[in-house]
Amino acid sequence: MRSDKKTAIKLRRQGKSYNHISSFLDVPKSTLSKWFSSEEWSLKLKNTLQEKNWIKSREKIKVLHVARQIKLEKFYLRADEEARKEFLAHKNNNLFIAGIMLYWGEGDKKFENGRVRISNVDPRLLKVFRNFLIRFGQFPLERIKGWILLYPDISDVSCLNYWSREVGILKSNFVKSTLIVGRHKINRSNFGTCSVYVTNKYLKKKILRWIELYKEELLK
Repeated sequence: MRSDKKTAIKLRRQGKSYNHISSFLDVPKSTLSKWFSSEEWSLKLKNTLQEKNWIKSREKIKVLHVARQIKLEKFYLRADEEARKEFLAHKNNNLFIAGIMLYWGEGDKKFENGRVRISNVDPRLLKVFRNFLIRFGQFPLERIKGWILLYPDISDVSCLNYWSREVGILKSNFVKSTLIVGRHKINRSNFGTCSVYVTNKYLKKKILRWIELYKEELLK
C-alpha cells in the first residue's frame, strides 16, 4: 500500500475532510474518492461530517439572521427618531400635512413591500403627493415612478401623455400599464387610474410614523 494512502486513511479516520487531506498530501480528491468511496467506515464518517456541517451552517444562518434583525431594528429606530424630529419641524407646513393626510387616506400601508404609493383619478391630488415626495421624502423627480390602470376603451398612449403632463412625472418613469379585463367595457374615468410611487422602506417607516404622530396631535 502506498505510504501516502496509509497516511490518508489515518487522517480520514481522524475525521479530516477530503480538502484537508488533499492539501496536506498533495493528492487529488478524485484519488481519495477512489480510495474511500467503497469503505463502509468512510461512508459513515462522510454522513457524520455532512451532518456536522449542516448543523454549523444552520447555526451560522441563525447568527446572521439575528445580526440582520439587530441591524434592521437600529435602522428603523433611526427612521423613527428622524420622523419625530421632522414632524415637529414641519407640522405647520401645509404641504407636509397635506402629504400625511393623503397617505393616511389613500396610501399603501403595507410596510413589508416598501412601496410608498398613492393611487387616484385626480391628477392634482397626485401632483401634491409628488411634491411631498420631492420636498420631504427627498426623492428627485427622476426616481419617482408612475403606473396606470386602464379600462378596455382607453388609449394607453393618450393616458400616458395625460398623466405625465398633469402630474409632472417623466414618461420614461411609467412602468407598463395594466388593463382591466372583465365585464365592464366602459371606463369609469377618462384616463384610468394613476399611481405615483417610490420604493423605500426607510421613507415608508417615517411616513407611517408621521401619520401616527399627526393622529396624536389631532386628539390632544
